[in-house]
Amino acid sequence: MKIVLFALLSIPGTLLADGGLPGHPYLYVEGKGEIEKPADLVTLRFDLVARDADQVKANAEVQTKASKILALLETRKIGRGDVVASDLRSDPQYQDDPSHPGERGKVVGYVVTRPFAVKVRDIGGFGKLIDELIALGGVEFSGVEPGLVKENEMQDETLGVALASARTQAEKTLKPLGMKIDSVFAVSPVTFPEIVRTIFGSNDTVAYAASAPAPRQSDSQYRLAPITMTQRIHVIYLIAPTK
Repeated sequence: MKIVLFALLSIPGTLLADGGLPGHPYLYVEGKGEIEKPADLVTLRFDLVARDADQVKANAEVQTKASKILALLETRKIGRGDVVASDLRSDPQYQDDPSHPGERGKVVGYVVTRPFAVKVRDIGGFGKLIDELIALGGVEFSGVEPGLVKENEMQDETLGVALASARTQAEKTLKPLGMKIDSVFAVSPVTFPEIVRTIFGSNDTVAYAASAPAPRQSDSQYRLAPITMTQRIHVIYLIAPTK
């Protein structure tokens, strides 16, 4: 696990209470926490597609292959709670008529689509599963997304790092000025608009960022990039002389 700490600091000042600003000497701090962890979960997104002149036959093909996919996932010990396959779409295909451009011709067939979203917790075996799914035919992948089983815990951890960075940098800035933190006036995950416009002249905000999977390799091996999460926290500390 890698942790990076940042902080952007304003100079301390005294302003009258106006637009939500404290009527007491204060220090405005933007702390930033960034944590990187290896992915321990991957979500496979794909569509099962069948095309046929007969809508009933196209639907039957999709449902037959869907049963095979669900059976395959069960053999790979993927729980039902990790599989979403609740939707179904049937779209007619029309014959193009060169003599009437822009107009639909007669229906010549149907495309039946059933989307799947599968969470795979066995990171070491999901590449083989992808190959097995493609081998069934009619499977069109739209995404291989890395993730974390305990994503909420990582968000909380990142927030804690951001708060700690804000406090540390505030104390470092105040010490040579003979000042100290008296109390916390406000804490927010987004900027304080009035303070940002008054002091910095902008209202930029950033919540977090996450990494994306590496492209598929020719040998059917996959390399997932680590998950990186970033959190900014905005803190107003009321300050006072050390003595």
